[in-house]
Amino acid sequence: MAYSPPTSTRTRERLERENARLLVERTAALNLNSIPPTSTRTRERLSALEAENAALRAAGATFFSTAPRTAGRTRVALEAARAENAKLQASALRKEARTSTATLEALKRLEAENMRRRSELQTIDVLYMIDCTGSMAPWIREAAAKVVDVAQHISHKFQGYKVRFGFLGYRDFDDGSDRFTELPFTTNVAELQAKLDVTKAKGGGDGPEDVLGALAKAAKLPWSARTRVLYHIADAPSHFSQFNDDPGDDYPSTDPDGRSHLDAGIILRALGELNIDYHFVQAKKTYTEKMIKEFSRMYDNKPALRVLQVLDLGWDTTKFLPTVVETITASVSRTILRSESESTSSTVLPDVPLITTIDWGSADTWGDLVNARSMSCNPAHSLQVVLDTPLEDLLKSTMDIYIRMQPFASGTQRYAFPMYEPHNNRRLVAKVFKRGPADRENYLEVMSTQSIAYKLANEFNTRRPPRPIDFLDVRVLEIRRPSGGIMYVTVEPFVEGNYVKHNNNANYSNELKVTAQAYSHFTWEASNNQLIVVDLQGVEYIMTDPVIHSANPLKDFGSTDLGLEGINLFFSNHRCNFVCKHLGLGRHPCQPSGEISTATEDMHRILEAAGPREVNCAAVGCGRIITLTTNRASAQSKTKSKANGLCDACNERLKEKHRAVCEEPGCDVMFEFQPYWFTAKGMAVPKRCSEHRGKRNAKQQSKVVIN
Repeated sequence: MAYSPPTSTRTRERLERENARLLVERTAALNLNSIPPTSTRTRERLSALEAENAALRAAGATFFSTAPRTAGRTRVALEAARAENAKLQASALRKEARTSTATLEALKRLEAENMRRRSELQTIDVLYMIDCTGSMAPWIREAAAKVVDVAQHISHKFQGYKVRFGFLGYRDFDDGSDRFTELPFTTNVAELQAKLDVTKAKGGGDGPEDVLGALAKAAKLPWSARTRVLYHIADAPSHFSQFNDDPGDDYPSTDPDGRSHLDAGIILRALGELNIDYHFVQAKKTYTEKMIKEFSRMYDNKPALRVLQVLDLGWDTTKFLPTVVETITASVSRTILRSESESTSSTVLPDVPLITTIDWGSADTWGDLVNARSMSCNPAHSLQVVLDTPLEDLLKSTMDIYIRMQPFASGTQRYAFPMYEPHNNRRLVAKVFKRGPADRENYLEVMSTQSIAYKLANEFNTRRPPRPIDFLDVRVLEIRRPSGGIMYVTVEPFVEGNYVKHNNNANYSNELKVTAQAYSHFTWEASNNQLIVVDLQGVEYIMTDPVIHSANPLKDFGSTDLGLEGINLFFSNHRCNFVCKHLGLGRHPCQPSGEISTATEDMHRILEAAGPREVNCAAVGCGRIITLTTNRASAQSKTKSKANGLCDACNERLKEKHRAVCEEPGCDVMFEFQPYWFTAKGMAVPKRCSEHRGKRNAKQQSKVVIN
């Protein structure tokens, strides 16, 4: 066998580098063919592979040092590696050039498509439908006087939106050609004002009016906008005995057009299918209440976020401007919620039907009573501890629950299922992710986000805002399936009401909900510029499912966390309102320069003063809703006023007292305590007298079982 001289160290090192580079280039070439055509992502992938190169070189050095080869074979391999590398590099450059061109073309197409879709979404149709009989003169005059102001407020709030206004006045069959008066949808607000100016309050005949005839006309109008608002003002009900108790009704069963009460369902469902948000201003509640109850039953569809909104304004016509503006803004909010739901419901689990009603009284028929393990964040922790480690020292317990495995609502990321806890007679909502891993960490992440939002809301409320902010108590349940597997869900109290989005995780904000916008601003300052809480939605200001944008890249709050970009997006559309000023919040560099006008701020104050001041019961795990009194000194439930922030049921449980002997060695003191006082605060019941309690509780406090 011929002698082969040992390979020089330098030649071996060069071969090691070329072979490592060859592996990197081959991997990069494969990845370039598999990833989307984005030159930036290509470069990022290559950078990552270059970092991997160092590890490959180290591994290669070890291999080559233990398996020396001849100089000739090494040089041949080195030349082959160089040639292969040159080919791969040339291929990668050609691919990247094609990628750059394709990316630019795709971006242009996407921008054009987004612009088209944005113009379609940013449209609003508003129809004023007004009873124009003799008694309605004050409302007609107020509408004529304020429609221009409404248009100005809306155009200022929704800059870039195309807004059309229409008018449909109605009377009764006896009024002949004056039975209806209308103006088709128009962007010319002066034309609308002129039409209202010449509209006279007259006629009417008997008490009830031709409401169904007007609604039928409204359904046939050329609605085309994404957000559609019907603003109906009346002091009299529709004909037909199903809608009124007026013995003087000329048409209790059939009207001259041949309609009966059965046609109401067809007309109202048609309005709903057209996604028209129906708002009814009742000037005489006692007279129209029966009609609206029946109309709501036919029109409402809660899974579709469709609920007939009733505004009990009586004859206070001064509320026309603020309520119309708020009505339109709320409708835009619901349109956004519907759009978000539609964007996922067609692609994720489209075969899951939503139930339209929940029969809480028959919860025991939903399935077996299931024992589940519960985990919740500890509310006793300070704000800083919750911000730093929200999942530290979790409270653990068990719950016996019924769950109906059919969702009643669908959001962008999760389905909502009815859940009932018979022991405490609690109506609950279980939420399950539609896609992605269903592991415990994902659900704990949701809980920690809401826990941070809740703690910041408590801090916010100590600053005495005009209305309090609150978040639903959320916990994670671990449920063992009959098959042996484990299912995780988040659980929160079920809250009746109309859910409204106050802002989202990008740059939409409902400026009329000024306390919500101020709260988001406040979270940025209260967290020392660590994070901001956005995507606020709920029933009034009792909210759920918030999003956190974190300024710290090492703290990630899930796929909805847009980081500094999300924070800047919020502030780019946030103008400080009177609540921000009351709290002394500072200006963010991204905020627009314009100030909110004095007239708009006055309207904000009226709206916030008129809204309910509701929060959750302060007891851990309760979730019942209480209403705060206006003097902020006490809280009241539906029937009784209390100063401790607890509902009536929890205050009843506070009355229970236990006695125990101190467990401190050498101490036999008998002490009395209220067990639920500690449970409500997320604390363990005491085992020692007050003298010895503080010495050991900090170190030896056990996990709390919440019953």
